[in-house]
Amino acid sequence: MIKNRFKKALSMVLAVALVFSATGSVVGIAQGADNTSVSTQAAVANKESRVQTVSTYEEAFEFLEEETLPKAGEAQSTNGGYYPSVVIPGVFQSRTLVYDENWDVVLDENGKEVESFLSNIDVNGIVAKLALPLARTLITQKDKGFTDKAVEVIEDVFGVNEIGLDGKVIHNVAAEKYNHSVARCTQRQKDFIYANVPIDNYSEIVGEENLYYLSYNSFGNNLEIAQELYELIMQAVEETGCDKVNILPISLGGTIANSLLEFYPEVYQHINKIVYIVPALDGTRIIGDIYAGEMSTADEEMLYSKLFPSLVDGYQGYLINVAIRLFPKQVIHDLIDKAVAKLQDLILINCTCMWSLVPSSYYEDLADELLADDAHSEIRRQTDLYYQAQVNSKQNIQAVIDSGAEVFNMVDYNCYLYALTPSWDQCNADGILNLESTSMGAYSLGVDIPLPEGYVQQNTHCNDPSHNHISPDGVLDASTGLLPDHTFYFYNQHHEGTGRNDVIMSLAIELLVDDNFKDVYSYPDRYPQFNVGRETKGFVRGSIPQAKKVDLSTLSDEDALELQEAIAQAEAMIDNTVVVYEDYEQAVQRLEKILVKIGEKESKEKTPFEKFAEVACKVISDALFKIMGGKGFSD
Repeated sequence: MIKNRFKKALSMVLAVALVFSATGSVVGIAQGADNTSVSTQAAVANKESRVQTVSTYEEAFEFLEEETLPKAGEAQSTNGGYYPSVVIPGVFQSRTLVYDENWDVVLDENGKEVESFLSNIDVNGIVAKLALPLARTLITQKDKGFTDKAVEVIEDVFGVNEIGLDGKVIHNVAAEKYNHSVARCTQRQKDFIYANVPIDNYSEIVGEENLYYLSYNSFGNNLEIAQELYELIMQAVEETGCDKVNILPISLGGTIANSLLEFYPEVYQHINKIVYIVPALDGTRIIGDIYAGEMSTADEEMLYSKLFPSLVDGYQGYLINVAIRLFPKQVIHDLIDKAVAKLQDLILINCTCMWSLVPSSYYEDLADELLADDAHSEIRRQTDLYYQAQVNSKQNIQAVIDSGAEVFNMVDYNCYLYALTPSWDQCNADGILNLESTSMGAYSLGVDIPLPEGYVQQNTHCNDPSHNHISPDGVLDASTGLLPDHTFYFYNQHHEGTGRNDVIMSLAIELLVDDNFKDVYSYPDRYPQFNVGRETKGFVRGSIPQAKKVDLSTLSDEDALELQEAIAQAEAMIDNTVVVYEDYEQAVQRLEKILVKIGEKESKEKTPFEKFAEVACKVISDALFKIMGGKGFSD
């Protein structure tokens, strides 16, 4: 996945004004990861019908000729006996566009389609709105309207995503839909899909006519999206002539799958395989804590020392630590409180997709606190429904298995949660989702904390004592999860880098296409149950092809030989799907080094200034916290 917009949204809540005023970093936080322009599918004849397309699928393209389709009920498609697959992508892996009153896509001054989330931000407008109250606040060391103007900026940025009391987006915002197979997408749409979920190798095997992509608004309505998923599955069944499909839920897509299995049990007969990839089956503590109003910013050391360096790489994170001391402590806390309250009013309280990321153990208390009034009765009705789907998740997954489907899971672990809330270091996680949520119940004491001496796995399976589900690093017992024989784990793999992990992607593809791949024991020499994370997407699709294109005749004999050997080492590393992280690092560094030497790439090493600035800013930041604690300069 991209360096996720999920993190960018949360960091903007805390720092939209501060970062901008101090370092200009808000521009980097606000930028989207992929701004490729894609033709919209939303244009229809009148507003009423267009509103309908937001929540239901548009009329599909004409069906394939009947004689080219397999007969319904056959376990094969037109393309070599493969079932079609439906991808349920993760948070912000769909393009959500802004429309005018006629439901035409809004374009910016450059003719670019305006997206609804952290895209096309008017930096000049932010400067104009903040400059005067910021200056007054800094000069007087009192809040002279700065926090209120900063909250106005947040409303300007996020307001288009405002959710009403019916759980639906108020403004004309809709996800760009692909109401057909990927084969019928434009090339730009395909590029967008594969950039988010790099399974184009799957399409090469089964054909793009057997791949579908559910596009949805991450700030949308969970129950409506589940209905759209059900309709897309049935469309795939009808269009391909197969009686079953595979589904591939990713991250937030796991919550949509929860709703599908709870509210559409008739779909069970049409599921061949479910291949979960880091699914949010029981939410994340980050969102639960945010709804509860528990933020790390209440901890002075976290706010003034640790938080921003964990969100912003390099010297800038430490520089922000210094810059926020230009403001009185009370101004900082008022800004954070007002920003969170504004986002709650605009989006969080009424957004059922975000509520689906609240862990089940948090839900009842939070719903009683935030949704108890009559005005929120419809939101409470909908979130109660999802809560039951969440609680019944394991039961429903088992029911799908009992109906004849195969279910697999891929889990990242041994990374702390982002340091946004107090529970960031209190569980094993993948940076965004805690382990118990993604793994269906695996047990761990925390990141790098070994299980107690003498600990034995709590459950055995298949009556085979050789099935040992304790991880080689000794920090995780997979036997307590629902599907220990069908769940694969990746040590030190961060959630946001999952899509860049070539082993995870190739594992998912093989699980989808190889009917002999039954469990974690099928191919232990290639796909063991416990593996190690690595992120090679850019390397595989960039550096290696680039290196192969180099004209060796233009190089010295020494450089030509080194380049060839570096390519061979890199390819051998990629071919080995049992990851040895040191081998990965050595292969990447060797190839990058020779490419830099022969002038094919620029060095990624930090400049002397960046190295010095990072050390200097960290020293200053640490010294200020030691001397001043959680205070501004004027305090």
